[in-house]
Order: sequence, then C-alpha cells, then structure tokens
Amino acid sequence: MELIKGTLVVAAQGNDFVVLGSDSLGMLGNLGGPIVVGSNRSRKITILSNHVAVAIFGAAEFGETLLNQFRASGDGVTNVLEEFRIFCREKWNEWFSGVDIKNQPLVGFMIAGLDQSESGEYDMPKKYSIVSSLNFAPALHTYPCACRGIPSLATFILNESYREEMSVDELCELVNSTISKVAQTDPRIGLPVRIALITPEEGARMVSD
Repeated sequence: MELIKGTLVVAAQGNDFVVLGSDSLGMLGNLGGPIVVGSNRSRKITILSNHVAVAIFGAAEFGETLLNQFRASGDGVTNVLEEFRIFCREKWNEWFSGVDIKNQPLVGFMIAGLDQSESGEYDMPKKYSIVSSLNFAPALHTYPCACRGIPSLATFILNESYREEMSVDELCELVNSTISKVAQTDPRIGLPVRIALITPEEGARMVSD
C-alpha cells in the first residue's frame, strides 16, 4: 500500500514567538480503494534545538528516518535549517542515487523557530520549508502564516482570522481551530492537533496533544 499524501502543518508567528501545529493522522492505502489503514497517533512535530521545531509532511516514514539520524550542532532557526537541509540532501542522494525523480517518494519539512537578534536574545521568528523534490532548497515564508501538506482551506481560514497583535494563547487557539476545521471536511487530516510553541523565555516545547 502507498502512503496517502495527507497531513496539514501550520506555522504562524507573533511578534517574538512562533506556533507550529500539525494534525496526527497517518494513513496507508488509497481512499478510492477497499483498504485504508489509519492511525491518529502520528507525531509529526519534533524539537530540533532550544529554539527550533520541525513538522513533517509527505512520506513520513522517510522524514522520520532523517530526523532520527540528525543532530543539530547549534541553535537558531536559520542555522539549524542550513545544517538540516544539507544533511537531508546528502542522505537523499545516497539513498536514491540512480532512481528517477518520478519514482522517488516526496517528503518535506516545515522548520520554524527563532533567530538571535543583535540584543543576543532569540526573538526573531522565521519559518522555512524544504522538500525532497526540490533538492531540499530552503524556502523562506515571509507571510505571518504558512501551511504545507494540504494547505488551501487552512490558508483561507488563517488569512481571514489572523491579527498581528495576537497573544500566544490566541495564536495557539487559531492554529488549533484551523487544523480542526480542516479535519472536519477532509478525511486525510485527523485529530488530535499537536502544537509546539517557540518563545524567547521557554524555547521550543510541545504544549498540546
């Protein structure tokens, strides 16, 4: 059975913090076929360093293998991103050398967190994504909210509801409610929502199952 390309990951930033959310449904099979195997225990978010977290979309089994082997040597989202994408590219080319890109699985990561400002504090929010089909080239998301996986409806909801002055609690609730609403209409997205919060004071941590 092939992996259904579901998954919804959302990264949203406040003034000096970032909220990273994902659904938790992992599925094998074909929605149009007779057999679908699913589990709502998939954990798609990983803490990479003190101020950086990452969420998988696409072929999660390959993404988890990469994350299990990677160890960040520093901190700050831009630094960790650069380390991680180079690591992913080298491993991917090792694994799939000689395999036509059309036959390669697709895996991607949303990497979110804080960079260090001139004050020395980690208080500059940034969001990047990398995808195997683009050789893990870094894509910087400059809009306040970014979605990957199945993004259309979530992007619409976030654009309608996001406000720059949102507090940590308000933005966590917006990410949670956005993914929950999409899960009500799309069988490839499943609850519970999982959320990581990255703040200057407490760094990166999981805040909700």
